[in-house]
Amino acid sequence: MFTIFGYKITEKQVLIAILFLAALLRFWGLGSSEFYHDEGFTAFRSIGYLDYIQNDDQTAPIQWFKDAAVLPWWTHLSFHDHPPLFFLIQNLFFKIFGNSLFVARLPSAIAGILSIYLVYLLSERVFINSLSKFFAPLLLSLSLIHIWISRSSLFESVQIFFILLNIYYFFKLWGGSTSNGGRTSKDWWLFGMTLGLAFLTKYTSIFLVPVYLTYWTYKTYWTNRSDRTDWAYLFSAFGLAFLLFSPVLIYNFYLWQTVGHFDLQFAYVFNQPTPEWRASLGKIQDPFSEIISNLTLMYSIPFLLAALTGIGWAAYRTYKSYRTNKTNENYLIFWLLNFIFITLMLIKIGSAFRFIVLYAAPAAMLIAYFFDYLYSKFHKEVLFKILLVTFLAYELFFAIDIFLTFPDFGIAALDHYFDVELGQKRSLAIPASSNPHLDRLLKMNARRIPASEKSTIIIYDENIALSPRLWVFTRRTYYSGFPSFTVTQFKNFLKDGASRFDGYDIYFAKASRKTYLNPIFHSNAAEDLELFLNQELRLSPVKTIYGYDNLLMFTVYKFKL
Repeated sequence: MFTIFGYKITEKQVLIAILFLAALLRFWGLGSSEFYHDEGFTAFRSIGYLDYIQNDDQTAPIQWFKDAAVLPWWTHLSFHDHPPLFFLIQNLFFKIFGNSLFVARLPSAIAGILSIYLVYLLSERVFINSLSKFFAPLLLSLSLIHIWISRSSLFESVQIFFILLNIYYFFKLWGGSTSNGGRTSKDWWLFGMTLGLAFLTKYTSIFLVPVYLTYWTYKTYWTNRSDRTDWAYLFSAFGLAFLLFSPVLIYNFYLWQTVGHFDLQFAYVFNQPTPEWRASLGKIQDPFSEIISNLTLMYSIPFLLAALTGIGWAAYRTYKSYRTNKTNENYLIFWLLNFIFITLMLIKIGSAFRFIVLYAAPAAMLIAYFFDYLYSKFHKEVLFKILLVTFLAYELFFAIDIFLTFPDFGIAALDHYFDVELGQKRSLAIPASSNPHLDRLLKMNARRIPASEKSTIIIYDENIALSPRLWVFTRRTYYSGFPSFTVTQFKNFLKDGASRFDGYDIYFAKASRKTYLNPIFHSNAAEDLELFLNQELRLSPVKTIYGYDNLLMFTVYKFKL
């Protein structure tokens, strides 16, 4: 029970307030906020559980086996570059709520809020002081990087949820032995299952294994617990996680038999040659050498200083407990091990924003441990209260300031424009593909949608980056029944005669140099088409979309031939 300005507030009400704040920061404008990097790669494929990204430099089994009558059964077990669980979760949400940016981001937002609740449950296990148990979840709810990942159609928010759920069951296992009723075999199974689900969401969850093994060994030695049954249960739980992960292993076995290497992530780890994948930009972006600059972009300086202080204080407390022969009951070494093994992993895979978000929860916990110590010493001091309020207020300001000033490239606005303009019916002209597997998918999806009375196609600027292209244009081809082509493809069609498009409503989306473009490719085809429409057909745009600094991002034309 707390008393604030004379009002009594229960712990349940405080928790609800924190979760409400977290929900507000994660759901506000969720469907209209700007498109971010890889969101199109995940969301487009999740709609139909389709491993295809329309890129000849990074092909997938559906392209390798295009001449087969049916795709091999194992190709449905995973994806060529990621494990399958996040795609399956998004696919379920799309089936229930329909296709939109809001729905694409909804699993991440829900997972982000649940992660904050799990941090509360973890804090509740170790903090006696009522205020301390709310500090870590409040800090995570205000964390810019956690807000960002919770608002993105990316893997990490769901991954962090399963990681924290798995840690919760691990802590529950350590709280007592099976013999004295402190834990049951059910807890072991839940620990193993959630570990497997974390692996199935993203491979980077592997850092948990050395954390658990090191911590378990340390605590077993330190507390003189040498119960072999505990070790048997632990490895049985690992076995269950391995079993849940087995579809990915089966997929990789057959992939290796087919093309001589594993999926994109494992091939990178094992340095295997991958002639099918001539480009994978994610592997050369944000090397570990850039970790300091990336940390200062996504975490506030006060947060980083507090985290470093928490790490140092936890290391000191752990060392002191070792020297004085006292057991450390607060799992400080556990969170330190998280930092160590996450960092070792990042040395290999890089320091991209989506990777350094893994630091957020361990940092919040260690800061909370240090706060608990300070609170026990200085909770009556006015200066301590001022510093505490200032720190939290700055975290909120830091999160909202960058959150509101994220560059608007006009992609979400363009997507919304086509939603309104094209409506709920498909084009009378059905999309087609030279790949029979993709063509069957196109025809099947088109039959599910009522046809309009007009044949409509969309032409787009090939300079637009692949990820937004997949979401804005390719998605409408494969799942909404609207054929879409690059300007160059459209020009090639016209060589056979323009009559094939007689009576068609043609939309043309031209990108400016200021929007989200392919950094290694440029074509003048869209500029030439726009010049033709302006000078020869005397057409004006039907829609202009502006973004950051009121700069033009997209120009949309509508015409007939």
